[in-house]
Amino acid sequence: MLPNIVQVSIFWTVQASAILTVAVPFRWAFIALWAVSHFARAIGLTLAFHRYFAHRAFKMNRVARFVWTWIATSAMQKGPIWWAGHHVNHHKYADREGDPHSPMVSGVYYAHIGWFLNDAKHDTVAPTNPVVRDFSKAPEIAFLDRYFFLPPLVLAVAMFAIGGLPWLVWGFCLPTMTLAHATFAINTVNHMFGTRRFETHDESRNNVLTALFAAGEGWHNNHHRYQGAARNGFYWWEFDPTWYVIRAMAALRLAWDVHPVPRRIYEEARVVRARRSRRTMTSIIDAIPLSFELLEETE
Repeated sequence: MLPNIVQVSIFWTVQASAILTVAVPFRWAFIALWAVSHFARAIGLTLAFHRYFAHRAFKMNRVARFVWTWIATSAMQKGPIWWAGHHVNHHKYADREGDPHSPMVSGVYYAHIGWFLNDAKHDTVAPTNPVVRDFSKAPEIAFLDRYFFLPPLVLAVAMFAIGGLPWLVWGFCLPTMTLAHATFAINTVNHMFGTRRFETHDESRNNVLTALFAAGEGWHNNHHRYQGAARNGFYWWEFDPTWYVIRAMAALRLAWDVHPVPRRIYEEARVVRARRSRRTMTSIIDAIPLSFELLEETE
């Protein structure tokens, strides 16, 4: 485990290095390089760290698990057990004391990034946490959790080896920065701005912008209503590329026991929508106020 001051220094150095995009020659192909690096790792984070480790929304074989966990760890957001363990705590105490990153409890900066970098109480996850209990005995997962700096380091070295400084900047520095804030925005933006399909006990919201940049994670109110589903976008029009990848893995028999959204949840959404519609429906009396004095005069 790297000392915290080293971790913080490296993190902010990579964040600041994204500005080097203005110092290297630009090519339109670099936009594609950024997109591949950003979205491949975004899918890794939500597929492996989130939907697999934290919520057991599906199962996959050991080789596929290691590959996706490596990809996710290369996002430079610490290790799988640490990440998923804290996410379990987020759901346990959502927007209440004990939530590691609630803007309602600890303020926007702390919820967005302060808890991730600076607070000693979040350096480790309790041994009683279900993620620790169930996955820390897998040696390859424990290795990636302990040496979480290796996958991003390998990616950075590979980018530089392939294309020098431009590839390092566009294939590692910039997408690592954008992915960090896309992920952290789920903790802040999605608890302050967006729509609430379900009346949950927390402030979770659906937000199409964060869903786009976080590979489907932005359907956060959906997720808080039913955490066990392998999809966060509950309807076909809710963009969720991670769900498409899980479906493809299932078709190839690399994933199985994929948990769907239960019918009762869709029915609840329908009932809530109908109830809200009735609340906002304007009656004809309110829409066209009648003058009773005029009526009396014409009788």
